[in-house]
Amino acid sequence: MDHSRILVAEDEAIIGKEIELTLKDLGYDVLGVVPTGEEAIERALSEQPDLVLMDIMLAGDIDGTEAAAQIRRQSHIPIIFSTAYTDDETLARVKPTAPYGYLIKPFDQTDLRITVETALYKSDMEEKLRVSEHRLRQAQKLEAVGTLASGIAHDFNNILSAIIGYSEMGLSKVDESDSLHKMLDRINKAGRRAKDLVQLMLDFSRPAGSDLDFVDLGAIVTEAMDMLSPSLPAGIRTDFSPPGTPCLVRASSTQMHQVALNLLKNAVDSMAQTDGTLSVTLESGIREDPEGVVCLPMFDRLVEPGWQDCACVKMVVRDTGGGMAEDVRRRAFDPFFTTKASGEGTGMGLAVVHGIVQSYGGWIGLESEPGRGSMFTVCLPQAGE
Repeated sequence: MDHSRILVAEDEAIIGKEIELTLKDLGYDVLGVVPTGEEAIERALSEQPDLVLMDIMLAGDIDGTEAAAQIRRQSHIPIIFSTAYTDDETLARVKPTAPYGYLIKPFDQTDLRITVETALYKSDMEEKLRVSEHRLRQAQKLEAVGTLASGIAHDFNNILSAIIGYSEMGLSKVDESDSLHKMLDRINKAGRRAKDLVQLMLDFSRPAGSDLDFVDLGAIVTEAMDMLSPSLPAGIRTDFSPPGTPCLVRASSTQMHQVALNLLKNAVDSMAQTDGTLSVTLESGIREDPEGVVCLPMFDRLVEPGWQDCACVKMVVRDTGGGMAEDVRRRAFDPFFTTKASGEGTGMGLAVVHGIVQSYGGWIGLESEPGRGSMFTVCLPQAGE
């Protein structure tokens, strides 16, 4: 038994107690027995049980039918009705609430268990379907962004090349003391920032190509750390020791540099206002099950079955920064989403990381809470497996 959590709404105290004891004997966790529809609504929405066993006739101003309707309007909690009434009028009243089952009083332990297990199974399948549909919508959104990026990037690059080229020609002909020099310099810098953004869009939309090689992630992270170290604020410490053995993946070296640098820079940026520690760990030859990782819903378990049976290389990047609120965490990988001030971030860094990791059959997870920093976990198939 998985100790599913059940809330019982029953206004007959003796019957409610009997149901509670029976459910506990069957191995379920009973959150409580409430006698009114008002209490059923409040407890269900605040505690989010796995199932509500609802008597149709309840004490208070709200009966079981109305209570179920309000709960279902605000959540996906499955509801089973228990009732002594089987007339057509009663059944017609409860039908719009889409109940997951009925128990006709009096019912025995077997009826209770079968009805509850059927409802829980149906609810679990529906939740998996909702998650799959959500992933499909997100995948379609990412694909649309990728198609848009690849379609306009080359033409946009030609325009930017002209802007950058002419601004550089102007800079070479205007004295630095001239106010025009400052304006041309700003045009040049803006053009280069735009060119960098276009390149990120291209990287985001480009699938893993044929330029693959055996890449040692340990060497990649070492090089990325060396590149980043000179620009680190004084209060930020680093903690990374290259593993004793190569962490080989079959990938593009350039794209692996992008993954490492984006994650490291993201960690450093999160600690910009405070002292902190940036730590990186690498492991290879491990069996990693993505089911055990707290991932974003749109990326959670976006892997092929049997991943836990394959050797992988795992990279974990941690920071001690401010962490992320739930709404920010859930959008962290969305293209063009950024919490930075205008002009300071493109919102493409983590989207590019996700696109690269997924293109190689890997997965990425994110754990973060306000005030407790963030941890990104990347797993890629180990080369040769």
